[in-house]
Amino acid sequence: MDTVPIQPGDLIANRILLLRDLVQSLEVSQFALASNDAEMIARGAARQAELCRQWSLLEDQLRHASEPQPRPAIQPALTSPEKLSEALPSAQLEKEFDALTVRIRHLTRVHCSLLRHLQRSLAILVHVADSCAPTYTADPSALRAESRPQAGD
Repeated sequence: MDTVPIQPGDLIANRILLLRDLVQSLEVSQFALASNDAEMIARGAARQAELCRQWSLLEDQLRHASEPQPRPAIQPALTSPEKLSEALPSAQLEKEFDALTVRIRHLTRVHCSLLRHLQRSLAILVHVADSCAPTYTADPSALRAESRPQAGD
């Protein structure tokens, strides 16, 4: 069975789609972090890990597609309108890629800040719980003394 090679342009378009998905996932996770929704945070982290895996596969495909391929001896030269039509989508893809990477950088900075805030809140909670532990923890020797049968029972 003959497989059709994936064109680099298609791979680049898939790259943009992955970045869009990542932006959406980070925005949902940002809401989850702000609302302390553990289930949504876990789902977001799993989704982002899957997107990273897909990104790695796509990068491998792009690397493979960019390797020099044997070309026919005679190649038709692109005319000026053909060059322009190729350059226009390429420029649009590059602009969108740049905008998405800026957005992802911003979202990851916000994500990091929210995680630091949650970490500080958790450290405060642990400190409060540790400081109250002696007050609310029963003395093990008192529990053993109460569980022994009394002489009159």
